[in-house]
Amino acid sequence: MRWKPLLALLLLTVLSACATPPASRDVTITQTARGVEIRSSDIILFDSGKADIKPAGQVFLDRVVSILTHRTHQPVSIEGHTDNIGPPDLNRDLSELRALAVMKGLLDRGVPKARMRYVGYGMSRPIADNSTMEGRQLNRRTEIIILNERKENIGSVLDDLAGFFSGVVQFGKNLLN
Repeated sequence: MRWKPLLALLLLTVLSACATPPASRDVTITQTARGVEIRSSDIILFDSGKADIKPAGQVFLDRVVSILTHRTHQPVSIEGHTDNIGPPDLNRDLSELRALAVMKGLLDRGVPKARMRYVGYGMSRPIADNSTMEGRQLNRRTEIIILNERKENIGSVLDDLAGFFSGVVQFGKNLLN
């Protein structure tokens, strides 16, 4: 009889996975005119209002470093963004501290400082409507742009990166619901 609560929890987790929007927004890899953009939601890297990288963020950085050291040697731009909640100066400072934390994490793992630059844009470059909770979540992000690079030069390891973190974040969301 002890297995019934466990079975119920498992069933609830599976059903909530079906009802939850796709987590592919938590890590996305996109080819842009500037290069390959690895966009991470703040869910993976940071707690709300903080610039200290969370444990899942450490794993994320490990995987990004593998790409940066084994698949490409192009320069990297690290760009922090926030939603529009709070004072503009505070959001700009937070986004800059987060971008700097990501750069420091990459530097500590062996990516040369000369290859990287960071900037915090605060709330000045939204990608979604800040009037909705979903839009604000999308706007709270860090982008690692591998400048002048093509996705096809890096290969399927990019898809593996996005898929791994989408699954991890989705599983964590389901357990919290």
